[in-house]
Amino acid sequence: MTLITYFSYAVSPILILLFITYLRFKFSINSLKNIRNAVILGMLSVVLLIITNYLIELQWHGNYRNMRRMAFFVFVVVAFSSEFAKFLVLKSVFYKMKSFLGPLEGIIYSIFISLGFSTIAVVLYSYGIIGVPDQIHNFDLFLYTYPLASIICGITMGFFVGMGKMRKNGFIDNSTGLFISTFFNGLFFFGFITSDIRLLVFIAIGYLIIGVTLIIKGVSLRLTQK
Repeated sequence: MTLITYFSYAVSPILILLFITYLRFKFSINSLKNIRNAVILGMLSVVLLIITNYLIELQWHGNYRNMRRMAFFVFVVVAFSSEFAKFLVLKSVFYKMKSFLGPLEGIIYSIFISLGFSTIAVVLYSYGIIGVPDQIHNFDLFLYTYPLASIICGITMGFFVGMGKMRKNGFIDNSTGLFISTFFNGLFFFGFITSDIRLLVFIAIGYLIIGVTLIIKGVSLRLTQK
């Protein structure tokens, strides 16, 4: 591995610090206990991805030449297990809090869970412990942008889980958030496997628009609750 690869390990921690600084400045947050817990639990949730990846390796022994196998690996083994792990943390720990009122809180906690997850996942991807590094083109770019894609997945999941809390309609909203974030995660991964630059550009622009839109909508809904 090169020095550039090692530098990619710092992206998620830097983003965590930037978001914490913004929250303390914007909302004058005194206690960071919940944020700290979100990051730590996000890191621990990587275990589910490791286990799922290990089980599929036992079955397929690294043979992903078939496109159907690769699609299954990307969207089910990698994307779904990653997003489901984050979903379990968000739903079982933070969803029940009285301060968790709707989409905005869901987005905030989900972002930090996702960044905690990506902090560990980037290292595991770089060493080939999870994923298929030999199948990923522009691998260093993948490592650097993975935390950013994780943020978008976190915003999406957090928004819909928060909507479920606000509308008391958890199953549909939770399922929607899990499905869409899984699709976004898998599409990001698949874009690097196919090495389709146009697809990656389209994904980046689409994710940016969706992320900003959901944050604005989340803030708007929070203001109407007051």
